Amino acid sequence: MTTRRERGFWKWSLLALALTGCGEVMGDEAADEPLLTLEGKLRVSSSIELGNSDRIRASLLWDVWPKVVVDCMVQRTYPQGIAKCQRLAPKSSFHHPDTDVRVNGHFPNTFSMSLNRLPDPAALIGEEGSKLGMAYVMAYVDGNGNGTLDRVSNEATSSPDIVVGFQEGFSADSMESSFILYREGALHPLYGIDFPNCPEIPQGYSVVTLRYTESGEECTVKTRRVELDMELEANLAFQQLACEEPNSNVLLDTVRASTVGPPPVGSTQRCGKFIYSISGSDQVLFVNPHPERFCSAANTEVYMLRDYWDGTWDDRASPPSWWPCPVVTTP
Repeated sequence: MTTRRERGFWKWSLLALALTGCGEVMGDEAADEPLLTLEGKLRVSSSIELGNSDRIRASLLWDVWPKVVVDCMVQRTYPQGIAKCQRLAPKSSFHHPDTDVRVNGHFPNTFSMSLNRLPDPAALIGEEGSKLGMAYVMAYVDGNGNGTLDRVSNEATSSPDIVVGFQEGFSADSMESSFILYREGALHPLYGIDFPNCPEIPQGYSVVTLRYTESGEECTVKTRRVELDMELEANLAFQQLACEEPNSNVLLDTVRASTVGPPPVGSTQRCGKFIYSISGSDQVLFVNPHPERFCSAANTEVYMLRDYWDGTWDDRASPPSWWPCPVVTTP
């Protein structure tokens, strides 16, 4: 049976677009006919307290990659796929400004979001004549009541807004995932790489849904009005979406463990797998030297025994004496 994780998707939400919520409509375009309406249920986990449900708002997160990364993916430069392509651009190049999008939102039991305007150009990849956007829906508690998602820096020790929900379909065992897409002009070649078994999407907004089955995957494309449920829970990965820098493993800083020495005193440490397409079953050490900071993922470094990017060194046969993780010596 094929799941989203096995399929090898690498999606990073790099641009948060703040949306209005709680039934309000902002701007002159509120009277226009919706370009796309998303509506569904909010599934509330027992792990979360919704005492501030009157401040829950909706937001779109757009996947935006630098041109060098997109070109690498389209040209299939590396057999490992997007993981190595992402490393071609500095982490700072994945930063994008927030842009407001006008919607309707109804909380806390159901939501209905009507997109009444086109995406900001900064949310799209590609060039004039062929542009593509990919987005997801999330929910957050607007802690300071300013009606927008306030993203925080790596050095911040707290966040005024807390992300509490994300659209369903992105857990490891999910059998169905949906993607909000926007097409402008000729179909961008990246669409065929990400969705090889799907029909061509039309101009404007649409939603692609993949269903993973025992025989492969099924794909549908819908427009105008689409059902899309959202999960609300106290999830650290959700909360990290309020950070300015992306929190994907592939963009974390990596160091050679035998060179830098033991992690600093007071840091948090955990052993785990890195990126399967790059490191296989090898264990790496995730170290956060600043556990007091809110953006734990962005402050984390990856201590390695092998150079997974260029293959210039391999210390697995003689790891440092302080190395706490299991060592796999076979390729």
